Amino acid sequence: MEEIVPIFYSLSKKLRKIHKSSCKDVSVIQSSILYELSLLDQPSMQTLAEAVGMDITTFSRQINTLEKKDLIERNPSAKDRRIYRLSLSLKGEEIALTINKSIAESMSAVLNTMNEFERETVIRSMLVLSNKL
Repeated sequence: MEEIVPIFYSLSKKLRKIHKSSCKDVSVIQSSILYELSLLDQPSMQTLAEAVGMDITTFSRQINTLEKKDLIERNPSAKDRRIYRLSLSLKGEEIALTINKSIAESMSAVLNTMNEFERETVIRSMLVLSNKL
């Protein structure tokens, strides 16, 4: 299994490079927050922090930055004013879509260098690996 370690690091580095090159106005972690937020319906800060895999202190600083950039909106919960619900602003939705489109184009360009069997095998394998992780 020791041959898996270099593959892991190489793949991580190359995927981070694609992600970073797709993010013009935000950091990679902020992009991840915008993406997860686009999947959820007005989550609490704690729920979104868990979805992104961040501790709440670091996450809170990122949320403050995204709010200052007018990319997200933070509103108190109707049920409990101590809890804030998060949502994407229109500008945040546009940036998230732009980033996702860029990532999709980069990944498609790589996958299109493969034959159909290889492409389907890689995509299916990535889904299996993602689900197992």
